[in-house]
Parts: sequence; structure tokens; C-alpha cells
Amino acid sequence: MAYANYYNNEDSDGDISVPGSFKRSVNNNLHKIRVFKDHKRDVVLGVPMDINADDETGLLTTTKFNMKKEVSRDMFTDIQLMMEHGQEADLSVGVIPVQRDDNDRRKVTEWKLKEYSFLSSWGANSMATVQQIKQGKPVDEIISIITKAYDMDYSDSRLKEIEELLKTLSPAQSHADSSDVLTELYNQILKQ
Repeated sequence: MAYANYYNNEDSDGDISVPGSFKRSVNNNLHKIRVFKDHKRDVVLGVPMDINADDETGLLTTTKFNMKKEVSRDMFTDIQLMMEHGQEADLSVGVIPVQRDDNDRRKVTEWKLKEYSFLSSWGANSMATVQQIKQGKPVDEIISIITKAYDMDYSDSRLKEIEELLKTLSPAQSHADSSDVLTELYNQILKQ
């Protein structure tokens, strides 16, 4: 999760995003919003899985990085490294101001969001940073571990827990949902 923009904070361009300023754009154009590296249109890192324009702190995003692309893996790894060592990984938004406050022109009451970018350097809004990073285990690896679990000396109750979690997987589930359930299974097996 990451704040692509932070509300009520004057950025280095002199703009202040007010809460709700992205709501219309996200609601109407979520399917068109892109995720870039350093605002480069030809360097797509992944896709937005969720954009919460109603968060009271800022524009809260959840991104699925395309780990099949070298540039995405490198950016993801750079973010991990920064966070592991107490550094902030910055983001920035590619926006067009639609409406400004009549009394304070610095305040933008409505933005048109085109994209948000993970940055190699610093963003205009110093508070727009990655908050949490999560990398799931590859699905094939988790399935292999679960399969091996059946041959181990687990109690019947433990195997029943594993079976119940496996039942929650269905062909209609999205890959992301399946990965989350498989990761939960993996973690349960390892805690024994």
C-alpha cells in the first residue's frame, strides 16, 4: 500500500490536495489509470488493484507489480531495500487540476488522475510514500509445499484445517485471491 498523494500538505509545486479531490476521477476512470516508473509513459510497472480516494489521509493505492518485467522487479526490490533500511520510497501523481478553491488557489478541490508513479528519486509531495510492501510466495511453490504436507506426520485436525482452506479456492476466484489463500496455507503449514 502506498499514498500516491497526501492530503492537506503543500507540495513543492505549491499545490495542496484536499480530501475527496480524487474521488470523481477514480470513480469514473479507474480502468484508465496507469502505474508508471518516474512518470515515463513507456515504463508501466503494473496495475492499480485498488485506489481509495475516500481515505482521510491521502490517495491510498494498492498496486500489483508485473514481476515478469525486469524493470518492475527492480523497482519492487529497490522499494523493499529502502524500506528495510528506514528510507522512504516516494510516489507522485500525474494529474490535471480541474477545480481550485476560490479563496485559496493553492488548494485543489478536484484533480483528474491520469497515473501515479513510483519514483527513483523524490516526489513533490514529501508525504506521498509507500506504507507497506507485500510479496507473496509463487503459487507453484506453495502448492508443492501443501502437497508435501499430506505426506508429513500432521494430525488429522491439522490436515482438516488445510483441506478447509483449500476448499475456499475455486476456479472462479481471481489469481490474486487464490494467491492470498495459498499464502495463508503456506504460513499455517510452517507454523507447525
